[in-house]
Amino acid sequence: MFRTELDRCIAEPGPAARGGGVIAPTGPQPPQFGGDPPVYDDGVLRITRIPGSGLTPGLSARYALAGEIDESTVGGLAGKLAEITAELREVHLDLAALDYSDLAGLRVIVQLAAAGRCRVVLHEVPHHLRAVLGIVGWDTAPGVDLAS
Repeated sequence: MFRTELDRCIAEPGPAARGGGVIAPTGPQPPQFGGDPPVYDDGVLRITRIPGSGLTPGLSARYALAGEIDESTVGGLAGKLAEITAELREVHLDLAALDYSDLAGLRVIVQLAAAGRCRVVLHEVPHHLRAVLGIVGWDTAPGVDLAS
């Protein structure tokens, strides 16, 4: 039986092997909030500013992350978040369309607050990422808030 299951898995690759999580230019696209172009898009991870979200201009801003954060995208994420938060006191990140993040990606987000740069408010955190944040204790990290 195991041999049959193994044969089936090899013959029928799963979504990841077919590029299911990749933001392909011709495939389904995650939402672009407010019609603004993404501030970052490498084909796997997209960061889009959400305008008019009731925040104080120049002091706080809201962005949506969509796609996946892994070793191929974490450098771009770190660079773009550093740029985005350089002059902010608070950043709101909507993670509803974030399908996957490894620990390095979550660490980049949490370290924005740990470095004392700005307060980080996470919105629409998927259950699986909320669980990981809880397991490693980052859900209660100083300067990080998980909005309901």
